[in-house]
Amino acid sequence: MKNCIVLSGQYRTFDQTWENIKRFIDINQLDVYCHLWSNSKEEFNNVVDRLKPVRIKAENYELHKEEFEEMEKRIRQANPKNANQDKIAGNASMNYGRKMAFDLVPKSEYDNLIYCRYDIGFRDLFNFKDVNNIVVPLEESYNLISDIFAIMPIRMAKSYFLYDDYERLHSTSWEPEFLNWLRNIKRYPEQDIQTHIHTRYCPHLMLMRNIVMNEHTFIITNLPVYIQR
Repeated sequence: MKNCIVLSGQYRTFDQTWENIKRFIDINQLDVYCHLWSNSKEEFNNVVDRLKPVRIKAENYELHKEEFEEMEKRIRQANPKNANQDKIAGNASMNYGRKMAFDLVPKSEYDNLIYCRYDIGFRDLFNFKDVNNIVVPLEESYNLISDIFAIMPIRMAKSYFLYDDYERLHSTSWEPEFLNWLRNIKRYPEQDIQTHIHTRYCPHLMLMRNIVMNEHTFIITNLPVYIQR
């Protein structure tokens, strides 16, 4: 069994989190692949020196900002909703970074893949075994699904790294099959369903929708991770 870890996002609290991230990498014997939103040489070099990635790609967010903002405009035109708190462009950049890191991974070489942000803290370090589902923490799941950390079989990873489908997922109505799953299997409250239909572009629900519609499965469990703010 050969496994890897994919990291993406902004540098943020990496100076505080990197030692436990590195310990987790070492005890699980993980190859490392990274995408970093940064134009700082110091931040880039810190990630390289501390995590020793097999491959890493750093990009300047400002060079992509217009791309994400234009996508948000198209989504709001194609699927208009009432005023809401969701930051479509910001969530697009988050998913772009994940996908760019994932694209660095030679898929045929690995059995399992872990996704991690640079600002993830560990309450306890742990070993993991081979998994048959996408496993996410209870932390930041909002009664839907968490997107801050995940362990998954490599064959299911396309459901998690969804940037190529990001605009479609936010621009289209839910599939009847997904709505049925949400009501009758997830048993998500009808009031919350209507809120999401009419007023939310929620990244957690879109991730869950993509996993379900790809006929993959996920488990929410008490993984000892959290966002170090």
